[in-house]
Amino acid sequence: MKFQLLAALPLVALIACTPKAEAPGETAPVAEEAAVTAASLPTCADAEATSGGQLPQLTSCRLELGDGRNVVVGSTQMTDGEGTLRAELTGADGASLQVIEEAATGFYNYPFLEDLTGDGAADLMLPQLSGMVNISYALWIQGADGLFSRAGELGGFDITLGSDGLIAASGRSSAFEWETSYYSVENGALKEIAVVVTRADPEEGEPASDQPACEVIRSADGVDIAPFCQPAADAPTE
Repeated sequence: MKFQLLAALPLVALIACTPKAEAPGETAPVAEEAAVTAASLPTCADAEATSGGQLPQLTSCRLELGDGRNVVVGSTQMTDGEGTLRAELTGADGASLQVIEEAATGFYNYPFLEDLTGDGAADLMLPQLSGMVNISYALWIQGADGLFSRAGELGGFDITLGSDGLIAASGRSSAFEWETSYYSVENGALKEIAVVVTRADPEEGEPASDQPACEVIRSADGVDIAPFCQPAADAPTE
């Protein structure tokens, strides 16, 4: 009996030392899973149409850049009026290429893409501070490598790229007055060119006019301010 037990020991030891076979791995690569996840999210435009703006937390969504690339958007829950907006750039294979985070105050609004440099590449507008009318944004411009860099901050209710190549950010200061700041982008950063105040009604002492009163209150050195307060073109006559 003792001999049989000793004879069995090498076999027991062999079994104990033999590594266990591992379970088969997942068939789909992690990057492919991430791509599927991004594609399954609603677009931010659809999410906004469903839930509106001025939210304590955003519905996770995506901004489409083309060629399978997306900006995946999410946020933390607002706590005491403070939160974090997160934008992750993903490639066509779903791999993470860049993560951007901005502090947000008050409520969240959904980010959007807009070519504000005129180079044909969509730039990223991330809302930071939401007011009743005006919204402050962090502008992240897209470079030739497809990545984004922070150019500065813009604010207002309407932000567009004008035919003069300047970014115009208009914000309302009252029901009858609004302010428009004009910017260029130089070396990847916003540069203020001029700030114009427009009033629907003339102030005391100003002559009455069919056109809104316009005043350039600030401008960069060497800038010709005359074009910023040109009267609107007369309506064509028949």
